[in-house]
Amino acid sequence: MARRRSSGAATYVRELRSAIETIAPSDLHVEWLLGPPGLPQRNRLTSLGNLVLDLLWMHVWVPLIAWWRGAALVHASFNWAPWWSPCPTVVTLQDLAWERFPSDYPPGFRRYARLFARHSTRRARRVITPSRSTARDLVALYGIPETRLRPILLGAAADDRPREGEREPFVLSVAVLHRRKRIAELVRGHRLYLERAPREPPPCRLVVVGGPAGDEDAVAREAGPGCEIRGFVERSELRDLYRRATLFVYPSAYEGFGLPVAEAMAHGCPVLVARNSSLPEVAGDTAIYLESATPEGIAAALAQALADRRALAERGEAGRRDVLRRLSWEATARATLDVYREVLAE
Repeated sequence: MARRRSSGAATYVRELRSAIETIAPSDLHVEWLLGPPGLPQRNRLTSLGNLVLDLLWMHVWVPLIAWWRGAALVHASFNWAPWWSPCPTVVTLQDLAWERFPSDYPPGFRRYARLFARHSTRRARRVITPSRSTARDLVALYGIPETRLRPILLGAAADDRPREGEREPFVLSVAVLHRRKRIAELVRGHRLYLERAPREPPPCRLVVVGGPAGDEDAVAREAGPGCEIRGFVERSELRDLYRRATLFVYPSAYEGFGLPVAEAMAHGCPVLVARNSSLPEVAGDTAIYLESATPEGIAAALAQALADRRALAERGEAGRRDVLRRLSWEATARATLDVYREVLAE
């Protein structure tokens, strides 16, 4: 994940590694293994090649390295751990989207994900989840005992630079173009908002950041003037967009955590989010919640939120203070290290 993608799961791996290396615990030696970079995604043959590479790396190479190095613990940070390991395992289960929204995933992937996630979480000594919502899913869907679950919220990098001037008149959304993210509904709802918005204050255009994930054709059909689909952007550009946007919108139907929400809030950007799964845990009391994620509901919520830009900016600053008080990568790393110690002490 850390080598191949710019997703929230990849950010989790990179930030967790950085924070643990900064802490440098004196009682633990943590080694990081990065998997193969992967073949370019061109056709089914390259996809099959990447699957074979991943299977060999996770289920052959990682156990061999753990045995050779005399590891006391293996932490698999993305959903599935080695089928067999010479030492105890900890696994981070990011979410169970393929179980909650099975029609959004190809049958082959659902079978693969279900097989390895079930085996990994049932065999692991501890299962880390990025939210209490995902922990509840594991109890309900896979029967994992609560005693083995450790919900650890992810971090949000602080933005310490002073904000100069007013925010720019655009609404930002950051998500891969997957159907459950409801970006097509957002684009349609924004178009309705533009059609009905008064000229003062100036209506906000929409900027969508995120790569293809199956729903890009539906998003493209709905996009029109005032909507910009950017694809993936570099982290520096994304942080700049968080700092400049008037409002961040996240209508997703299901999240294991919802890292873009935390990142937007950490940059002082007010957020409008769906009220489901983990999102209330992340966004807290300062967020504006979507009561309906239909295009009509999104259009109405946008109009209401954007009517008073001064009050919206004040809400964004309150959200920044709140999220930086509650979420940090250092806290995530320290809690993760405590899980390692807990397992090793057994």
